[in-house]
Amino acid sequence: MAGRLLDSRLAFLAAAPIAIPLGYVSAMWPLYALAGVAVFILLLLAVTRVETLLLALAAVLPWEGALEYPTESVSVVKILGVVLFLAWLLRALVRSEPLRVSPALGWAAFFGLAVGLSMLFAPDPSDSLLDALRYALFIVFFFLVLQLTHTIEDVRKLIRVVVVSCTLAGAWGIYGFVALDLERAAGPITDANDFAYLMACALPLACYLLVEEKRRRLLWGFCFVVLVGATMATLSRGALVGLAALAPWAIITRRVPVTGVLLGLVALVSVAALAFALWAPLLNDRLERKNNIASKNVGAREALWEGAVRMSVDRPLTGVGPGRFGIESPAYVRNNPIDLHEPVVHNSYLHVLAEIGLLGLIGFVGFLASSWRLLSRGRRRAISIGDKDGQRLATAMQASLVVAIAAGAFLSEQFTTPFWMIGALATVVAGVPQAIRVVVPPRAALRGAAAPV
Repeated sequence: MAGRLLDSRLAFLAAAPIAIPLGYVSAMWPLYALAGVAVFILLLLAVTRVETLLLALAAVLPWEGALEYPTESVSVVKILGVVLFLAWLLRALVRSEPLRVSPALGWAAFFGLAVGLSMLFAPDPSDSLLDALRYALFIVFFFLVLQLTHTIEDVRKLIRVVVVSCTLAGAWGIYGFVALDLERAAGPITDANDFAYLMACALPLACYLLVEEKRRRLLWGFCFVVLVGATMATLSRGALVGLAALAPWAIITRRVPVTGVLLGLVALVSVAALAFALWAPLLNDRLERKNNIASKNVGAREALWEGAVRMSVDRPLTGVGPGRFGIESPAYVRNNPIDLHEPVVHNSYLHVLAEIGLLGLIGFVGFLASSWRLLSRGRRRAISIGDKDGQRLATAMQASLVVAIAAGAFLSEQFTTPFWMIGALATVVAGVPQAIRVVVPPRAALRGAAAPV
């Protein structure tokens, strides 16, 4: 008994120097204390559960606009991405983990090289630094998803997290549109078109979960309805074009039965009808305002696209530099009916062509084509072994990529999650030796170099 009492006193004496200052900080500066706890949890995850940290990053990506702390350039999302990369690098070196590579990784690296060359030859490289860094961060995100997602179950986990996070963001967007009288739903993302693009790309993944996970159909059905409502509340025609491309693709390729396509259309119409039944005056007012400037928007898009082509003709190989389209646009964009300050192209492919040049466009399109081929390979493999779930998963991811590619022709979305996440997950879905190779890890290579001859 005396021994236990002595042990407890020693434990108290050992803990007191830590507990007392922590208690004082919590009482005097509670926000700093909470931030300290968050940092401690983050570091703990970084050391022990790198895959969980990846899920956390995927969860916060749809909330990037609301997490611009401490600054817009150094935000929570960027800090989390850097911590994740360092955590993976530390674990890879300690455990001598092999690197996972795929054809899509090669194209992503080529695109990254094109971005670097474009920045190097830009008229003012300092103007290109921020956008070049954004490209680098998304390529690193693609790389980390590729390294930390090993099985189909890992793919499902990531999809669940993304769908739930997008649903919560969509609910916020709908609340702002309905209750706060916002012109268009944007949720935690500053631009309504970017928000619509993310919601639309998440819809096929929500449909997959709705069909596949019968025990959670109520949850995934709710997610589907919210995502549809949020997409419509953005009034983004580009996102709707991306969704509209799904029906002919599904029917022509027989990826989805005609009954499934019809059920999807009925669901979309039902959500729209419910929205009009509840908020008809609000929706009519917003649609009328949108129609009043529709012709000007069309004219503006055409002027921006033509300006991007002229820009690419002047600097065909390396473009004008990342992030410089808006700066250079006054010299190239003509007869724009809408006066815009530093506009974007509203076309991902022309945007890349104008800013990064032909090399960048080849790398970007090659990356998308490689991702598509990997998903097709995974679908064929699933069919050959009778794996219905694998077949549905590959089809859902292809559907999401169809939305991303089609909507990308009307929106500048090269800086959003869908392109890069699907490209990484496609390697796992493919599940064939050609898609995954083992590379000699750094520590093993050093041991081999140090070995006597």
